[in-house]
Amino acid sequence: MGRLDKEKLIQEVREKGVEITNINDLMKINMKYRDLVPILLKYLNEVTDESDKEFIVRCLGVKGFVEAAKPLISEFYKSNNVSFKWAIGNSLSIIADEESLPEMIKIAQEKEHGIARQMIVDGLGVFRREDVKSVLVKLLNDDDVVGHAISGISKSGDKDLIKYIEPFITYKIKWIRNEARKAIKKLEKA
Repeated sequence: MGRLDKEKLIQEVREKGVEITNINDLMKINMKYRDLVPILLKYLNEVTDESDKEFIVRCLGVKGFVEAAKPLISEFYKSNNVSFKWAIGNSLSIIADEESLPEMIKIAQEKEHGIARQMIVDGLGVFRREDVKSVLVKLLNDDDVVGHAISGISKSGDKDLIKYIEPFITYKIKWIRNEARKAIKKLEKA
């Protein structure tokens, strides 16, 4: 298909009873519009232009759109475009699909994906499972995702993990130092 036929997509969305004035309204959908997921996935599969695909990926980034998780993981592995893969990871972190957790853990540990893993790593903390916590602690040694691993740990609610974050209060990169301080405060309140 190449580029996204925006008018056709808008028409299909309207046929589902969702009134949108322009294509960007799709970025504001929520769980109430779950019946749009199959339409968006169809376009994600048909479109080849990665900027259009990225737009669709971002539209699918809605908490609970679990049926989009597996197709998004498939797209992640098909692409070599770091920013597109990062956007996929961001949507996966928002969707937070328990069933896709093993694949997300796998991607998080595959160093060849570099910084494209950042949002997946960040999103892992919401699962609050021991295997996830263990992976996040290991990822503190990965320069590509260290700050996002700290953020993920902060979501775990596990005060016992503070000791792993404390060394990052003096880290060479300022935003990671700040992330460590924020994470420690958040975990102390948990």
